[in-house]
Amino acid sequence: MGLFPSLPFREGEIVYSKNNRKSCIEQDFKGRLGYLQQFDLVSDDIVNLPIKVKQPDLYIIYLMQASGGIQFTNDQHIPIASLNKRRARYIYLPRGHYHLHLRPGTYQLFVCYFDVGIFDAGADTDFQFLQPLLEAHRQKSSTPLVSNDFMAGPVTEIYIRSLCKKLKKADVDSQIAIIFHLKELIKLSKRKIDRELETVTENEGMVKTVKTLIELGVEESGMRYDLSSLTDVLPLGEANLTLLFKKQFGMTPTQYKKRYLIEKAKVMLLSGETVISVADQLGFTHERSFYRLFKRITGKSPKD
Repeated sequence: MGLFPSLPFREGEIVYSKNNRKSCIEQDFKGRLGYLQQFDLVSDDIVNLPIKVKQPDLYIIYLMQASGGIQFTNDQHIPIASLNKRRARYIYLPRGHYHLHLRPGTYQLFVCYFDVGIFDAGADTDFQFLQPLLEAHRQKSSTPLVSNDFMAGPVTEIYIRSLCKKLKKADVDSQIAIIFHLKELIKLSKRKIDRELETVTENEGMVKTVKTLIELGVEESGMRYDLSSLTDVLPLGEANLTLLFKKQFGMTPTQYKKRYLIEKAKVMLLSGETVISVADQLGFTHERSFYRLFKRITGKSPKD
């Protein structure tokens, strides 16, 4: 049908469908702490997609690619929210029937909802943009509610791709990784909204994003993660990025990468893995390179 997943899930359910001049790939991953969906859709006609919500939930909707804007309506086709290309927003939907309207064209849509319990006991204090939606969910409000929309650019795509690579059924580590990555996506959303509302400076939010990108890169590639990729997705040169990062965190991006690697190595070693195995999994070319870095940062041998 000339359509393939733009964002392949490591594991998950995948459904291919074709109806006249409409083609769609839907991917689903149902985790205990988060439910993820990806849609790749091509249509020569207007699409009116029915949506059934069985229980009140809070969704994050990312329109990664689009030929035009999309619109969510209730069952009487009264508009609830709209979204344009490379934008995202949070939507609280009570139980009921809804519709997603798309004009002819090509669309890539990533949707997820998560266990809102992570914001209990005052954990939502720093996320003012989410508080009205969280309160609506807690009260099981019958009225849909939406957040401000915000940019979903290449950095967001890196976060989402990293999340999708962690998906693994019946695996505790995968379930933990899902909620970790979703929390980082939510933090990124906050930085983007704050920046667009000018409540923080662009550089302040960007440096926090750099820190998370380094962590995601190390999780995926270990020592092989190339820090030069940061300047490919951020509007900062290497020297400026290093200066801003050191000012905020007291170390350079390279130093942070190495420290994060060794902290990860400590956890692996304490779990009983061998030094050789840890060095290999973290992407060190030689075991002795791992020894030297571990000793330089911790003052101890990895065998101690």
